[in-house]
Amino acid sequence: MKNIKYIFIILTIFALCSQTAQTQTNIKGKIFTIDSKGNKNPLGFASVVWEKTNTGVSADEHGNFIIPRTGSETANLIASFTGYASDTLAITLEAEEVEFVLYEISQLLNEATVVARQKGSYISKLSPIMTEVITQAGLSKLACCNLAESFENSASVSVGYSDAVSGARQIRMLGLAGTYVQMLDENIPTLRGTASTYGLSFTPGQWLESIQVSKGTASVLNGYEAITGQINVEHRKPDNSEPLFVNLYADDDVRFETNITSALKLNSKLSTILFTHGSADAKAHDDNHDGFIDSPKKKQINLGNRWLYSADKVIVHFGYRFLTENRKSGQLHEDMPNAYVSNIKNKHFNAYVKIGFPFNEGGSRSLAIIASYAYHKQNSYFGKKTYDAQQNSLLSNILWQSSFDSAEKHRYTIGASFSHDNYRELFADSKFSNSWTGDRIENVSGTFAQYTLKPNENFDLLAGLRIDRNHMYSETLVTPRMHVRYNFAKNSTIRASAGRGMYSPNIISSNIGILATGRKIIVDENIKMEKAWTAGASFTQNFTLGETRSGYASLDFFHTDFQNQTVVDVEESAEYIRIGNLNGKSYSNSYQADFSIDAFTRFNIFATFRYSQTKVSTSRGLVEKPLVDRFKALVNLSYSTKFEKWKFDFTAQLNGGSRLPFYAAQTWQKERSKSYPLFFAQITKKYKNLDIYLGCENIGNYIQKQAIINAENPFDDKFDASVIYAPLMGRKIYMGIRLKLNRANDI
Repeated sequence: MKNIKYIFIILTIFALCSQTAQTQTNIKGKIFTIDSKGNKNPLGFASVVWEKTNTGVSADEHGNFIIPRTGSETANLIASFTGYASDTLAITLEAEEVEFVLYEISQLLNEATVVARQKGSYISKLSPIMTEVITQAGLSKLACCNLAESFENSASVSVGYSDAVSGARQIRMLGLAGTYVQMLDENIPTLRGTASTYGLSFTPGQWLESIQVSKGTASVLNGYEAITGQINVEHRKPDNSEPLFVNLYADDDVRFETNITSALKLNSKLSTILFTHGSADAKAHDDNHDGFIDSPKKKQINLGNRWLYSADKVIVHFGYRFLTENRKSGQLHEDMPNAYVSNIKNKHFNAYVKIGFPFNEGGSRSLAIIASYAYHKQNSYFGKKTYDAQQNSLLSNILWQSSFDSAEKHRYTIGASFSHDNYRELFADSKFSNSWTGDRIENVSGTFAQYTLKPNENFDLLAGLRIDRNHMYSETLVTPRMHVRYNFAKNSTIRASAGRGMYSPNIISSNIGILATGRKIIVDENIKMEKAWTAGASFTQNFTLGETRSGYASLDFFHTDFQNQTVVDVEESAEYIRIGNLNGKSYSNSYQADFSIDAFTRFNIFATFRYSQTKVSTSRGLVEKPLVDRFKALVNLSYSTKFEKWKFDFTAQLNGGSRLPFYAAQTWQKERSKSYPLFFAQITKKYKNLDIYLGCENIGNYIQKQAIINAENPFDDKFDASVIYAPLMGRKIYMGIRLKLNRANDI
């Protein structure tokens, strides 16, 4: 009946709306200038042209313009006007609206070079899928040392620790675990399986150009795995990044980090970029005085290389990355007799290639071939528990994109995919003489079709269907999805979506926190695929206040209903943890409101609030899922002085309490954790080619004082380090520099 209900929702949406979307074909923008008082004023009749082409337009008398996209994935757009310095912006596929600020040449004679201006984040106006875009400017508001630390200014994604031993960071979206979020690296699935455990720390924040957070079931083009959403990361590009970018970071917790990227154009068609990262957490901390290290001592080396070949008839992207990481944690005094010690070693390698064959100008009729390979190896132990895993994965995709009509109002994409995952897993607990082997080979072959109806700029509909054969489960999987966007007024947008998603569970790696307990782990036989339906709707209102001030308000709601789920029941017994299939109901409801306004020149206020309700059937009946925060409220204030010489950012969070597991509630004599605030601040001084930033995280020094149950007896059955609902590390003061060299004469 559940399947029929959601299929009915999709068919109803289709019957009522009947339209869908792909990437927009035009870029909209506005051109401003700055007067002597620092105010922005529209600059009419300026020229806008794509770099190295003759394709250009002129702005109208109010500085507004619309220009057709180029066929390349990323290109430079140049704005110019007599007597003013030209400005160049890098335009990606996700860009919808851009803003140029041109300065009179006389103003710039004694001033620093002006960089591109971006909002820290925004909600995509033209995508039929509810998408929050975190820009490079947004990533620079905080240190953002890695992907896990890039969501502090977002309520859509919550990030926390899985336990007080491993240091693994886990995300939640729509009130559910990050395993139901599909991770993409420039639209290629990544961080799957065993790599997902620590994968959020594998992507340095300074390597990124933007992050797109899409809510609900996504496009069918990348598989059936997205249940609650997708997170797609865009790296700095070979063809438009700086020849040299250096980021150096240090904090008072004795953490050091170095990021260096270098882009090089070898000729008009071939370019490359090299990424290097090294980091070390050198000191052990025990801020809550429980005898355990709050965050592992860690060393990581991360190297990557990406290439782009762009010609008239073919575009090729390919690259590779290698990472090695070592984490040590456990009791602070590891040399004492019978100490609880944990050591986790990760090695990761991946490579990819994307080949595109455009058959017309703009690339709307094209063939694409995508292939990627990933290898991940993990060796780890938690006291007397050992977990070793190795994964080899191959993904391939072929897509044909075209339209039914010359006006491209009816577009379609068809294709086929194949994935191969080879897992070797061994879990052993010497205390209970208990072991579990997860060796398996999972092959999935599939076909898909996606139809886009876009009769005008105000209405589109995206309808997709996948049919996959999972050979390991001997099951045929049908995945329908639909998204609708309608602008019923110039600045008013509503969206609706419904679809199905599936996930092949990774028993241990997806629940790594259970290893940081003293209890026996029991895995039921015949664990099935996880399946769920997600439906949602949103409303976004954009507004302008005068010529230079703008903002938006947004409301959204999403409901996820599981047909089957892998349930980790930590409340059935104080002696063991049981992992098995869902027996009953499991669902989540998520409500969110966002508000952003440019209160006055160069001062932005962003506020957001998210409320979640997540319930699951366990041995205790249908209960609120433990350790899921009820709400998150956030306010971010951003201000920059004239020419952005100084930038000031401040963020305040209020994180709602969560239900504690039954045994923890008995031990700590409280059923719920308390709500707690977090505060962040950063000041950035900008020079011609150099940014110097100084910041503080967790200004109020809030930590979870009771983080480990029975910490004094780590090998006892009642030991548990997995009940984490708040930060384990206190106040952190950091500083760093960002050096950008664009040309040889910049040195």
